[in-house]
Amino acid sequence: MTYSDLNVRYGVARKRLPGKLLMAVALLMLIAVPMTSGCSPRAQVPQKPAPPADLPAFTFDAIEVQPASPVAGQPLTVSMKVANTGPAAGNYQADLIINGNTVDNRALYLEAGKADYLAFQANLPIPGQYTIKIGPQTKELTVAFNRVPVTVKIDSGNVDGCDPLAGSTGEPGNMVQMVEGNLIKLTAPAGGLEIDNIDVSGYIKSSDYDFNNNSVIGGPGTWVYGADIAAIEQPNPNFSIVIYDARKTKLFSADFGKDLFNYSPRWVSIPVPGVVVSGDFYIELVTHNQPKLSGMGFGDYDYWHRYVVHTWYYQLCIGYENSPDVRSWVSQNGNAVDERYLTYNWLMRAGGYQLLK
Repeated sequence: MTYSDLNVRYGVARKRLPGKLLMAVALLMLIAVPMTSGCSPRAQVPQKPAPPADLPAFTFDAIEVQPASPVAGQPLTVSMKVANTGPAAGNYQADLIINGNTVDNRALYLEAGKADYLAFQANLPIPGQYTIKIGPQTKELTVAFNRVPVTVKIDSGNVDGCDPLAGSTGEPGNMVQMVEGNLIKLTAPAGGLEIDNIDVSGYIKSSDYDFNNNSVIGGPGTWVYGADIAAIEQPNPNFSIVIYDARKTKLFSADFGKDLFNYSPRWVSIPVPGVVVSGDFYIELVTHNQPKLSGMGFGDYDYWHRYVVHTWYYQLCIGYENSPDVRSWVSQNGNAVDERYLTYNWLMRAGGYQLLK
């Protein structure tokens, strides 16, 4: 700022003030007024604007799906809990996005401090993997085949008898093990069947009749009937479940304890880990009831009777019913044994889910 500027800006007239006084006034003015020419302005720190005090603020929980394990073609609910943590009421609006596609839109009004669910209804017709997104939240979802609970059977549940498979083979003196089972042929419903249990009607059969006048040691469940038999046979406490497809290819095989059954006839459900079949399929139950006896030297009539009685002792007996619809056989390794019980339907059923693709 120059001397002339001071005259103009502050109205100082040279003619009105003595020279020395005028110079003093000018000096004081220069000290009081900040100099801008040739100097950088002081740096200013930007200030963040304070948030408005009258807006809502939202927080979000994880996405939830009901039912938790959805199946294709059946309705499901997709929801997300939203909370308004701000000081004012407001609307939260979001899209339901499935695999990158927006399929629905919803708005949720919440008072300050309140929470509620933003819920959508959906139907995923195709099994597979899905990515679901609502607002900032994402969830991965597996949709299974459309499954309908079903039981496949050929029996009506009338127990006409029981087969412990406790016979002997050949003549006395030439008794060998026959690993026989009970085999049934079933047909899966349209679309296929996912088997998750095999139901069997049966019980533990014991005998207290003593053909050889020897005492039964220890009562039911004790595997000693005579020193000669006890020395050469070992009891098998298990039975086996085997599932074959229409070509008799083995799909599943596992052993289970006979102690699942008791001494009264009843249905027992045996778990199977999701075996999928279509068309015709077979279920075989092998009781492992017979001991392994072979060779010559045991061939007396009394011994043969002792053998038969012993094999009844604590044996698994599978129920059957007489039926004209013959799809059951006594079997060995999945193959029917000729001329053995061709008119019986064993009481075995396949439970699980019909698959509707």
